[in-house]
Amino acid sequence: MSVPRSRRKKAWEMAEEGDVKALRKLVAREGVRTLLKREEMDEDGCSVFDCAALGGHLSVLEYLWAESGVGPQLAHMVDDIGFTPLLTAANNGQLQVVEWLLADERRCPPEMVRAVSNDLAHGPQSTALHYAAMEGHEAIVRLLATRFPDLIPMVNKMGKTAAQLAR
Repeated sequence: MSVPRSRRKKAWEMAEEGDVKALRKLVAREGVRTLLKREEMDEDGCSVFDCAALGGHLSVLEYLWAESGVGPQLAHMVDDIGFTPLLTAANNGQLQVVEWLLADERRCPPEMVRAVSNDLAHGPQSTALHYAAMEGHEAIVRLLATRFPDLIPMVNKMGKTAAQLAR
């Protein structure tokens, strides 16, 4: 049974608000696979996983990772502006989410850490390190620079390193 459009938006809201209990009920009733397809993203292009990363809700991410059966697909999804959950979390200062994603290479393989946003029209094609630096998220910058020192000299589409973009 497919989930009515109005219920789909509710799922994204649940993820963004961190309401695991309500999300579990909805998924039990409607089925997780329908809700997590690429074409089922919300109007901003974010999947349930991305919305949870945006809100910093580890409990939702852990639930989706462990129980959905499509954890790797969710963690590697790219939204409409070219952001992965890692880029979303780094850009929004969600240190715990960044740490959780990096703790398991299945959630965020090294090549994904080194990937840039692929929004050619609107974005500077930057890495998670660039976005964290631009937004002044120092703990995330330190974490990424320490774990992935090869990101430090990387330049984005504007020819800037993360250090040059730091607030």
